[in-house]
Amino acid sequence: MAKIPVYETFCTSDIEALLDSGITVNLAFDASHNKQEKSVHLELLIDASHQAIQLLRSRHNDTYIKLKGALIQGEGTYKLECHHIEQGIVDSSPKSYEIRQNRAIVRHGDVGTVIQDIAWW
Repeated sequence: MAKIPVYETFCTSDIEALLDSGITVNLAFDASHNKQEKSVHLELLIDASHQAIQLLRSRHNDTYIKLKGALIQGEGTYKLECHHIEQGIVDSSPKSYEIRQNRAIVRHGDVGTVIQDIAWW
């Protein structure tokens, strides 16, 4: 399954909108590439039914538009790659320290790891 890029800043409110619409959300932080290859990013795995997509579109259209590259294809499971994320996502995570540590590792020229299950809900 190819990862679909998200071009706008992904925010805490987007996660809340997905959950409010009944979409299953899993988050991971990926620092497993050197900074010349790929920036550190949030990996977003969502599983959305047709009904949940329609609910997201009607209640939280701004989030729907951000994720439209995946959701326009209809119901299913999608992997998205968010290179621009709101700091609140990092701050709210129970794995905030690990995320910050891995960001610093990559910033200083080394390769970090993938941190799974960074969600707070």
